[in-house]
Parts: sequence; C-alpha cells; structure tokens
Amino acid sequence: MPRIDLNRLFIGGLYALSGAAAIVWLAQVESFPLTLTWPVFAAAFVYFHWQSVEVNDRLLASPSVMVILTAAVVFGPGQAMLGTAVMAALGAINPADIRRRRIFQLFANFGQLVLSAVMGSWLVELTLPASIAPATMTTVALASAIGAVGYGVVNICLVIAGIRLALRRQNVWPWSGMARLIPSNLIMGFLGGLLGATMVLVGPVTLPLILVVFFVGHLSMDSYARLREAQLDTLAGFTKALEAKDPYTAGHTERVAYFSQLIGVEMGFKG
Repeated sequence: MPRIDLNRLFIGGLYALSGAAAIVWLAQVESFPLTLTWPVFAAAFVYFHWQSVEVNDRLLASPSVMVILTAAVVFGPGQAMLGTAVMAALGAINPADIRRRRIFQLFANFGQLVLSAVMGSWLVELTLPASIAPATMTTVALASAIGAVGYGVVNICLVIAGIRLALRRQNVWPWSGMARLIPSNLIMGFLGGLLGATMVLVGPVTLPLILVVFFVGHLSMDSYARLREAQLDTLAGFTKALEAKDPYTAGHTERVAYFSQLIGVEMGFKG
C-alpha cells in the first residue's frame, strides 16, 4: 500500500475514532434531547452541510454552524453537546463521498464535524446564563458567538492538520482563506444565540421563522460563491483574450502562475 494511503488511513481513522469516542463519552454524561425540535435541527444541519458552497479554492462554507449553535441554546446544558454531536455525525455522511468512494473524507469529516460541534456546544454550556429571559438575551447571544468561534477554530485546525499529515503537503494554499470564515462564524453564532433564546422564550411556533433565517444565511453564501466564480471566469476570459493576440505565448500566464506556486512551496511559503 502506498505511503499516502497509509497516512490517509491513519488520519481518517484517528479522526473517526476521536469523534465516536466523544459521542460515546457524552452518552454517559449527558442526556439526549428527546424533543420534536431535534429532528428538525438535525435535518436542517444535514441539508445545509450537504449544500455547502465554495467560497475559496476547495474551501466550502454553509450556515450549519448557526444551526448547531441555535440547537445548543435550545437544548441547554446537559443536552447540548450530545444532541449537536449526533447532528454533526449525520451531516458527515455525504452521498457524494459515498458515490465517489471517498472513504477518507467520510471518516475525516465525521471526526472533524463531531469534535467541532462538541467544542462549540461545550463553550455554549459553559457561558450560558442560568436562565434565559429577555434581560439575558445579549448574554445568550455572546455565549453562542463564543461557541461559534470555538467551532470554527477547531474545524480549521483539524482540516489543516489533516491535509498536512494525510497528504504530506505543507502547501495549504487552497485552504489558506479558512480564517476568513471566523468573522462570519462569529456573526452566525451571535444570531444563532438570539434565535435559540427566542425559541426558548416563545416556543416552537418560532421554528418556521428560524428555518427561514437559516435559508437566508445559505443564500448569502451562495451569492458570494457565485460572485467569486463570476470574477474568476472574467479574469480567465481576459487572460485568454490577451493570449489570443499572441499565439506564441498562449498558456504562458498559467505556466508562470503554476511554477511560481511550486517555487513558493519549495521556499516554505504557506500561501
């Protein structure tokens, strides 16, 4: 078996075992949220995670973090970590990975999503006020924002570590823009806390409105992804138009960019 396959097997297995161990441990110390809202939040997380859009080269994003943090506030201490961890585990089972037999992605995503959800929900449980009331709405939102940052940091660290260790690649340029997701995670976490607190105060009648907000978050990311794609297509078309004027140098721009990247990797640049 090639070395790269052994690396993938080790990292994928390590991530998957870590995620599974976290769920097993949480099942001993927390209770599962046996409410009608859990299936709704789980379905929303799975849907939006499967509908993730590309916001940077091979960097996907979705409002799934807002779903996780909203659910964590609704479930509350003693149920949030276990409830959101199982939600994340379901989202990791992507039909596209199964069709393409991307076993490494399945295992790695399972551990990555579960551990990220556990970290985010743990921070929410840690900072959530004793009772949710109109006077504590700001505190709830801040607690959720802190949880979103924790979710994002763990997610970024696991992705970059997995790429470097599994693929033996120090060049993580395609994922170099991941830190840009932290501000958006912060905003979505803050909003998720407000949505969760509203549902606790008003009741399940607010669930349709919450789902609409989730969908609006998805549409905003989808619009950004389409704008980015249009910008790249415009630049590519402009380059082809220039090269058409001089067939001798056609493709020269792409070659220069490619070899410049190789030189940067050799010199230790991270992108």
